[in-house]
Amino acid sequence: MEKTIIWKRLDDTGMEFCTTTLGERTEIDGKVIRSEPGERSFVDYHVACDALGNTREAVIRYVRQDNVQTMRLQKDDAHRWTLDGFHLPEFDGFTDIDIGATPATNLLPIRRLRLQNGESRELTAVWVRFPEFDVMPLRQMYTRLGECEYEYRSMSGYTARLRTDREGIIREYEGEWVEKSG
Repeated sequence: MEKTIIWKRLDDTGMEFCTTTLGERTEIDGKVIRSEPGERSFVDYHVACDALGNTREAVIRYVRQDNVQTMRLQKDDAHRWTLDGFHLPEFDGFTDIDIGATPATNLLPIRRLRLQNGESRELTAVWVRFPEFDVMPLRQMYTRLGECEYEYRSMSGYTARLRTDREGIIREYEGEWVEKSG
């Protein structure tokens, strides 16, 4: 099954066109455009997961004015991560990627964890930060509040409610993103 969604930033600084393929493997392809004071940027990304919903690869291209950067993160069967072919031992064992420029990657732990109402689970994701365009570990917690509602909490103190469709695709990311209708 393939679903396409267009999100807009609630502060009117950007939009995203995202296609999610759900089935034997999960894949996410997105294009984020942002225009903020002093910076205009474009993020083009592709995330591929295995049949269990574990991130296998993320390829990200980040364009700012005249600067173009890319990164390729990969994870092998032993959950060892590499960045552009170089091993990142501090990320070994992590399951998910969190691309900070998009709400799309929140789908991955939501689908993989299959939480029951009221249940919470903590994890550490490989977080791609913007505008730094680097990677860091990010401890997170997901709590299922209802059939299509979750609380996302990073251990830095940031919290947001996520409203999803039945497949776990984000429709509203509190305070940040909302699906653009018709």
